[in-house]
Amino acid sequence: MFPSLSEGAGGTEKPPSAMFHQEVSWSPDGTRISFTGYRDDNWDVFVMKADGSQVVRLTQEPAEDRYTTWSPDGKRIAFASNREGKQDDIYVMNADGSGVTRLTRDAGRDTAPAWSPDGKKIAFASNREGTLQIYVMAPDGSNPVRLTKMEGNLYNPVWSPDGSRLVFYVDKGDSKDQVYTIRADGSGPVLVTGGAGHNIFPSWSPDGKKILFSSDRQGSGNTVHLIDADGSSLTPLAGLKSFFARWSPDGSRIAYISGSFPATEIHVVPADSAKQHLEAI
Repeated sequence: MFPSLSEGAGGTEKPPSAMFHQEVSWSPDGTRISFTGYRDDNWDVFVMKADGSQVVRLTQEPAEDRYTTWSPDGKRIAFASNREGKQDDIYVMNADGSGVTRLTRDAGRDTAPAWSPDGKKIAFASNREGTLQIYVMAPDGSNPVRLTKMEGNLYNPVWSPDGSRLVFYVDKGDSKDQVYTIRADGSGPVLVTGGAGHNIFPSWSPDGKKILFSSDRQGSGNTVHLIDADGSSLTPLAGLKSFFARWSPDGSRIAYISGSFPATEIHVVPADSAKQHLEAI
């Protein structure tokens, strides 16, 4: 699902060639979806209506612009970019692509921002002190605080709907990426997944009771899975073959990415129809 691009702050383009979609993020009101697209050796940020129409390219830099997250009021989008250096930093812009502002200026890599539900913090992954760990900062980039001191590299934090916990995945170099949660202050780490396979890109259900993530543990490519937040009741959504999926804010839909490099598609399906494909493990 990828219509022709329309005009935004990033400019206009003819209908695109094949694109690799890396991630998707719902606007708080569920009417729009931002995403990262890779085409012609460049990563950029796009936004579209949730029905796939009115696709707008927000960034147009000879750099890597990736990993989007919306402010709770839907007026701004934070993202990671290396446009001013070799390493990623966190930036924020208006939802139309204007007013880009750099938030972090550390020598390390700062990536994968996640805006807290109350709008008061942005979580992100950074290797400024060694391996990638989870940090939080104010929305203006001030007061960065390290939350985790875990083995391995920690990726893609996402806030729970009530802002009390964060979910992310950890790569310890053993080909068994695992999903963890922590409290908002960094305490109380909980291993949610276990066993074989890469368990990646987790996020929360709108009620905060379940975690959606992708895993290749069944040996047939990446499939979207559901698991209770305490690590129990693991079930695959057999009909969703994807490495990245996100529930809509109201819980009625799931957006996911299908296909593989270099050409993928974004799909939006009713959550109820996805649940009809549940298979108990």
